[in-house]
Amino acid sequence: MENNWFKTMQKNEINNEDVKEFKLPNGKEIAIFNLNDKFFATDLYCSHEKVSLCDGFINGDSIECPLHQGVFKISTGEVLESPPTEKIQAYEVKIEDNYIFVKDD
Repeated sequence: MENNWFKTMQKNEINNEDVKEFKLPNGKEIAIFNLNDKFFATDLYCSHEKVSLCDGFINGDSIECPLHQGVFKISTGEVLESPPTEKIQAYEVKIEDNYIFVKDD
């Protein structure tokens, strides 16, 4: 396995339409999403204020920040609604042996 793929958690550790925080071995904090058994990963914190998106509201492929209601597209990290103006990083995800792996370049 390439060095930039990190093993995170098992698929069954994250409920459908839910998000969980995970700290990669390199210290980066990410959010892992389960959207109808498709898994995504983004930066943990909103780009507007350092607030965990794990406390936000998931609606389809979007996450609303709990502080100022900025909205990001989970699959790409792009801003859908302000006040954030800077996107969050979306990470490549793969599943192997029921584990979620996240790539961080």
